[in-house]
Amino acid sequence: MLLRMADIQSVIYIVAYPSLMAYQWLNGIQWPLFALMLILSVGLSVVQHNHTHLRMWKNKPMNRGTDWVLSVIQGVPSFVFFPSHIGNHHRHNHGPEDETRTYRFGGHHNHIIGYLLHPIQALSVLIPKMVRHIPKRWKKGDYWPFIETFSILIVSGLLISIDAYLWFVLVALPQLHGVHWLLGSNYLQHAGARPGAGVEAGADTPYDCSRNFTGFVNLMWFNIGYHSAHHGAPRAHWADLPKLHEEHRYLMVDWLVERSLGVYVARTLCLGGLGRQRTYQQDA
Repeated sequence: MLLRMADIQSVIYIVAYPSLMAYQWLNGIQWPLFALMLILSVGLSVVQHNHTHLRMWKNKPMNRGTDWVLSVIQGVPSFVFFPSHIGNHHRHNHGPEDETRTYRFGGHHNHIIGYLLHPIQALSVLIPKMVRHIPKRWKKGDYWPFIETFSILIVSGLLISIDAYLWFVLVALPQLHGVHWLLGSNYLQHAGARPGAGVEAGADTPYDCSRNFTGFVNLMWFNIGYHSAHHGAPRAHWADLPKLHEEHRYLMVDWLVERSLGVYVARTLCLGGLGRQRTYQQDA
């Protein structure tokens, strides 16, 4: 029933994450398993993102069910990706009308403080947008955003009533970790890159509005590092992104293609002035 067999990896993550949570809930917290949950929480953020762009299953009930499961275990309602991510970020490609553009908050920069603050700053924009979006869908007879949001609250409330400590450690902390990476990845992928012209300007998607990571991170997190290719073809399956990256590599600025995410974070964000902090303005 999967559209692409590569999404077996997505299904494994969806099953493994709550299974690890349930096992530790019943048998005690085991920190190696908890660390694995943190890795999976980031992977599931990518799965939720990918499933929004291109549905995983061949029938609507399975896709709706996947939206619901991802919403509950991630603590992020799946519907928010439509108005904020597809409807805005991919429409304007990090341009001046992109509500989560990194340079909206303090101008063009690329440093550790900007990275740590970006998720909070983005939430200050995205939460009001989400709250406004639910009534609009409700008036159209679409109650799914309400169902997703209400389900998160009900499940969380039930788990808190059973054991607040275990809920905080095994549910809330991994969810917050996933949300931080979901929003923080926008900074890693776009800080310092050239603002895009956006679809409204009638321009092709620029391949220098995103930073790319071509190393090991893509094996764990569904080729999320090939971000220029993703912006160039938002509905392309994640398994096809490495090939698209190679086809369009000649359009990408060299300093926006990194091999290692870890090395980039250490050099640019942690070492600060000792590392490379280039922005598109320096190449203009």
